[in-house]
Amino acid sequence: MYLSCSTLVCDRETVSALPETLKKIRELGFRSFDLAAIEGWRNVNPSFLVRDGGKWAGEFSMQAATLGLTTSSINCGFSAPLNNPDPAAFKLCRREFLAVLDLAKALRCPNLTVQPGNLLSGHTPAALFDALRDHLLELSALAPGVTIGVEAHQGSFLENPADAMRLARAVWPHAGITYDPSHFVMQGIPFAVTKPLLDFAVHVHVRDAALGQMQAAMGKGDVDIAGLVSALKICGYRGAVSIEYFSGFDMDLQSTCALRDLLLGLGIEIASPPADPAAGLTGNDAAEEIEGL
Repeated sequence: MYLSCSTLVCDRETVSALPETLKKIRELGFRSFDLAAIEGWRNVNPSFLVRDGGKWAGEFSMQAATLGLTTSSINCGFSAPLNNPDPAAFKLCRREFLAVLDLAKALRCPNLTVQPGNLLSGHTPAALFDALRDHLLELSALAPGVTIGVEAHQGSFLENPADAMRLARAVWPHAGITYDPSHFVMQGIPFAVTKPLLDFAVHVHVRDAALGQMQAAMGKGDVDIAGLVSALKICGYRGAVSIEYFSGFDMDLQSTCALRDLLLGLGIEIASPPADPAAGLTGNDAAEEIEGL
């Protein structure tokens, strides 16, 4: 397992601010980052990537490489919900997915995290489930060498761990789960209930959280960080564990740094660039220490 940090931690909304965000992430000692590509929110819109035709992807990948940073995941939110059964909606998702996939290839990024969508008026839960399953399988077939993780997100179609488990079993091993304990802790769901999802985890987000609070200052919430890391080791997880405080919650970055230090102390490694990017390695095969952490 290796350590990463989301670009969301610096609360920078626009493409033009991303170089500054990457520099800050590197200054904090990270060697890898998650990039937010969530339509209408942060940091780069998938629709922009479609229109841009790859120019920005090349420039951004050079900026990351210059800083010695690898990309652990791109967190995608498309212009239409991925669980929408409407073929026109999925056509839009597919076009944006392919543009994000081109960005992932430029960055040698091993994972794409996608959002599942919500309950949609006019569609039954069964129809939404089937659409999400089928769409995930189709998208994963377009991305050999890149893992696809759907995030079991509070407030989404998959906020219930039983629904997330049902979907995971339906799409595994072609796609998996991006696991974030905060989305369950804030609902009062114990870690023991959601731990089986780790067998299907292809990416992990982490921050502290409490009942009714998706984010809590590090050490003030109820997320069992040590238990999470131990469980990940037991199930053989080898991907990134990415710190994801967001929207300016951790303005002074104290919680981010405290969580960084805790994860390092629990044996999570600092990632170095994969020896063979074409092999889709996660980056933890040649870990190295950073002075001053």
